[in-house]
Amino acid sequence: MLSNYTKPIMSRRRLYWTSQFVGWSIYVALLIVLNKLEEFPISVKFILNLITTFILGILSTHLYRELILRLDWLRIKIVALIPRLIGASFAFSTIYIVVHRIISDLIIDDFGIDFTILELLQSALSVWVVFMFWSLFYFLFHFIQNYRIEEIKNLKWQAMKNEIELNKLKSQLNPHFIFNSMNIIRALVEEDPKVAKDSITRLSNILRSSMLMGRKQVITLSEELQLVYDYLNLEKTRFEERLELSFDIAEDTMNYHLPPMLLQTLVENGIKHGISKLQEGGKIHVEAKTKDNFLLLKIINSGTLEAEKQGDEVGFGLINTRQRLQLLYGEKAEFTISNLPNNQVLAQVKIPDETLKYIIKDESTSY
Repeated sequence: MLSNYTKPIMSRRRLYWTSQFVGWSIYVALLIVLNKLEEFPISVKFILNLITTFILGILSTHLYRELILRLDWLRIKIVALIPRLIGASFAFSTIYIVVHRIISDLIIDDFGIDFTILELLQSALSVWVVFMFWSLFYFLFHFIQNYRIEEIKNLKWQAMKNEIELNKLKSQLNPHFIFNSMNIIRALVEEDPKVAKDSITRLSNILRSSMLMGRKQVITLSEELQLVYDYLNLEKTRFEERLELSFDIAEDTMNYHLPPMLLQTLVENGIKHGISKLQEGGKIHVEAKTKDNFLLLKIINSGTLEAEKQGDEVGFGLINTRQRLQLLYGEKAEFTISNLPNNQVLAQVKIPDETLKYIIKDESTSY
């Protein structure tokens, strides 16, 4: 069984040799076409000459490649690389012509080894063009491949950075949630110890769920709603008739994904900084629907969003929400919060329906 590292290397070698055979086959085909245009007969000597051209071409360019790899020219900047390629291509084209003439004289007995320097230069220049084209394609391929490798490395680095940031944000969010929940129970201890005891049990269930969710980058809306229901039931125990709840959850939204505790954070923010400050209490409405492969969430709560306080305690949950959406979805996700008429606040979230992928295979070895 081949390892994941060996397979890409074999694939690149196969691509290299396939390119060699195809490239020189095209060159030989062009020679045949030119021979046809000149109306020369296709003789046995001509066929042997083509075979020599094909084999010698593959061998010479393969040696050229070995020189490139040994001298590490793939890492040289293009300004310094160009004169090297021009000189090396001319040197290999000259060697190619000399060896081809010798083989032709010994095997085909066609050209003879006696030729002038001018004839050698003319023939070498014609083949030099072929070697320059070969160099162009070879380095162009590696340039594209190296560019892709750098892009993959950047993506992997960015993904690792994002994951660290997400874990940091989630580690901030859980203590914040626990602190607020404990405040709820503290308020109930003196008012109704039995209810406080039941609330502790409910909080234990909530914390267990939140800890399990915290290990994931995204969860389904149905999982998130279960946490929201538990949390609102805990709040309902404290506020009693002062808190009115309503939900409008479309059935097709349940399998959509979102960051853990995102909806719960916005609901908590609405209660703590909206409803809890109203003597008569208020309402909180949670709505979820889909549109154009996006999950649309709305949280409407009684109260007023005070702009001057957003940089303080109110801003924690909102900033955390924006940062997590940015890290996971970039510009594809949207989050807004604004005041509505009749002393209400609207928080809206728009999340794309997509699977997050952080694992990218690195195939950085050159052929």
